Amino acid sequence: MTLANTPMQETISTLWGIQEIDRDLFRVEEELKRLPAERAARAKKLEDLKARIQAVKDERNGLEIRVREIENQSITQRQRIRKLEEESGGSRDMAIVEACRYEVRELQREIKHSERICVEMMLESEQKVEDLKASEEQLAIEEGHFAELSEGIDREIAEAEGRKSELESTRSERLSGDVDPEALNLYNRLLSAREGQAMARVESQVCQACYMSIPPNLNVQLARGNKVIQCPSCDRILFRI
Repeated sequence: MTLANTPMQETISTLWGIQEIDRDLFRVEEELKRLPAERAARAKKLEDLKARIQAVKDERNGLEIRVREIENQSITQRQRIRKLEEESGGSRDMAIVEACRYEVRELQREIKHSERICVEMMLESEQKVEDLKASEEQLAIEEGHFAELSEGIDREIAEAEGRKSELESTRSERLSGDVDPEALNLYNRLLSAREGQAMARVESQVCQACYMSIPPNLNVQLARGNKVIQCPSCDRILFRI
């Protein structure tokens, strides 16, 4: 079936002429979205690692503070024990002597318990020091990788922006003629909805985008070239060579 040479057909031909450009533009624009997102994701991992390192440092500092507090408490308790021993040694009142001895035993138990806690905290603190060392070494490696990645992304973005500028310039040149505004608006909406491919070629009455058959009546209307014909399945604007 011979295609009619109509104004609408000329519009469709013009749109078909920029379809490949727009497909490339879509890929470039997706790349310009992906690259910063990739950098942001890697930067977030670095920040998370830094936050974990800081959290471990804070925990270690907290352990050291607690150990000092317990040690100071134990010093006070030992001073109290010496005072009680002096008091019981200088008293002949057995009630006072027994009360002092009882308090001494309780203080000694508390000191022993505190010493055990301090040892556990010191061991935990030492482990955190080892963990910090490993994490900080990992951070240094990751920061080096991120710097390399960021430089590469900067280059890729610059190249993509240059490519985008070239494509947009070529697109403007090809759209310099008369194009039906409604058809162009539809085409532009479909570009976004169909990931950069707003049009589809028809071969043997089959849409080459979704591979669904085109009804005979639409195929006739497509040949007449009086209006925009969309695929009933994928909605793309149909074009037949």
